[in-house]
Amino acid sequence: MNLTLNFNVCEATPALKREVSEVLGHALERFGSHVRHVMVSIQDVNGPRGGIDKQCRCVLHLKRRPPIVIQDCDESILSMLVRVANRAAYTLSQEIERSQTSFRARQRRGRQTNFEELQDGLDFAEQAPALG
Repeated sequence: MNLTLNFNVCEATPALKREVSEVLGHALERFGSHVRHVMVSIQDVNGPRGGIDKQCRCVLHLKRRPPIVIQDCDESILSMLVRVANRAAYTLSQEIERSQTSFRARQRRGRQTNFEELQDGLDFAEQAPALG
């Protein structure tokens, strides 16, 4: 899983960058085989005036699925980041479960169709007149 960080805040220290990568890495580590790339953008919307103005946008680029976008705003970068990481993990788990459920349903329908075709073939053989 590749991680790209983009900061547009005055507090973009190496410690903050490390914290972002650790929090997201921990939240998404079990989905490593499904996630191709993660892009995180954190910005301060109205500058140093304060308030609920820090915005985080996390885009999860998945393998064989459309991307998932999580966006949130908060006054504290770390609390916002933890919330975004939790929402990303939950949304990703729901997406994977949904796709696996539909895959299993398609497999069941395929098996049922094959069974019905086999059954039709047996019915036809029973109805055919015996030669001889």
